[in-house]
Amino acid sequence: MKSLISTIFLTIFASISLFSQCLIGTWNGNLDVGNGMTLAIVLNINGLTVDSITIDSPEQAAFGIKVDRAEFSGDSFTIEISNLGAKLEGEPNTTCDTLNCSFTQRGHTFPLKMARGAYKPKPKKQEPKDFPYIVEEIEIFNPETNVKLSGTLTAPYDYKCDKIAILVSGSGLQNRDEEILGHKPFLVLSDYLTRNGIAVIRYDDRGFGKSTGDVENATTYDLSLDAESVVKFIRNDKRLKNMKIGIIGHSEGGIIAPMVAARNNDVDFVVMLAGPAIEMSDLMARQNYDVMKSSGQSDEIAKQYSKYALDAYKIVKNKKLSIDEKKTKVSVIIKKMNSLVSEDSSDENAIMESVEILFSPWMYYSLNSNPQDELCKVKVPLLALNGDKDVQVYSKDNLAGVEKAMKKAKNHNYKTMELKGLNHLFQKCIFGSPNFYGKNEETFNEDAMRVIAEWIIALP
Repeated sequence: MKSLISTIFLTIFASISLFSQCLIGTWNGNLDVGNGMTLAIVLNINGLTVDSITIDSPEQAAFGIKVDRAEFSGDSFTIEISNLGAKLEGEPNTTCDTLNCSFTQRGHTFPLKMARGAYKPKPKKQEPKDFPYIVEEIEIFNPETNVKLSGTLTAPYDYKCDKIAILVSGSGLQNRDEEILGHKPFLVLSDYLTRNGIAVIRYDDRGFGKSTGDVENATTYDLSLDAESVVKFIRNDKRLKNMKIGIIGHSEGGIIAPMVAARNNDVDFVVMLAGPAIEMSDLMARQNYDVMKSSGQSDEIAKQYSKYALDAYKIVKNKKLSIDEKKTKVSVIIKKMNSLVSEDSSDENAIMESVEILFSPWMYYSLNSNPQDELCKVKVPLLALNGDKDVQVYSKDNLAGVEKAMKKAKNHNYKTMELKGLNHLFQKCIFGSPNFYGKNEETFNEDAMRVIAEWIIALP
């Protein structure tokens, strides 16, 4: 799915007066948000002007957040986060090597101690350090789409295996490791599968990393053509052509895998990892609710926000309205949505930016699509996994959608599993919120990988 990671630092309004030179520099610390969880925050003070100050929340992939109103008195400062009803206050110690800060939001205050220096993420424990198998760089060119995919093939030595899996990433620009917030899920998964005798191809998304192609106008269908070009590559490679081909798709990739399998007889099995299986407008409305709730929003506001979102999606899908009519009606709803979470809901530029996102090629296609349409055509073995802590693709609705599609397809060779305690990235977690993906030390739960590997190995 498009990336929907919530951040407590969305927009910071600040005005700056004189402040001590000792504050200039980069500061980092961990915001204590309760329940034993922390969130890394970086304050960049590069000069004495507004344009020289930014905030980063690296574990939420939020960087360079601009500051445009603050108050400085001597060495202390107060930065107001007005659209969230919050503020950041701090002052340095006597040697000016730490900042003692507090972050206050909606009546709750969280301590934040910051040290001078750049943020250094902890290395992820699961990243492989050795590769006891074949690792080969590959390039796949599709002349029909003018896309060149750059990827990595891993396989047991001498290619002694009978199955190969293509890893297809989720929405947004992803490299071949599906890297997000310091984690490399596809690197970890491909390593696990290859060590268990399954060859793997993973690749940079079109227009990202070393891959080429138009990404601005690409829809999920276009991305499915990229995955299909990898299937054709395998069938034309003498080392791989006799292997059974499977597609393992995560999130949006879980839509793409069935799409390709439904139209290409060379696909022998499908694995959906948190793959959508219901109408996308319904899925996104539910996603809005779950993400907001998991990020601390009240149930009342989350429900109302989700309802407004669904209203907007229905307008986007309305075939009786012109595009201009749709945009006008949607802008009114977005203003209502903004009023629920922001004190300044009338920013016309922000409203129109949100409108344009809804009518971008990818989003417009998604909102007007239903994964059921292709999923119900899949006749090959299929495994669908979802974590019960997933707030981006609600497990119960989507696993039920897989069951419905498989019955319609009269496909009896399928398996669905809800994995307890796992989030959208298949990390073991307490909270499913995207806010904590980066803090989690686990990249991909090993029990989940074992389920995938054993299911593939057991296929005839």
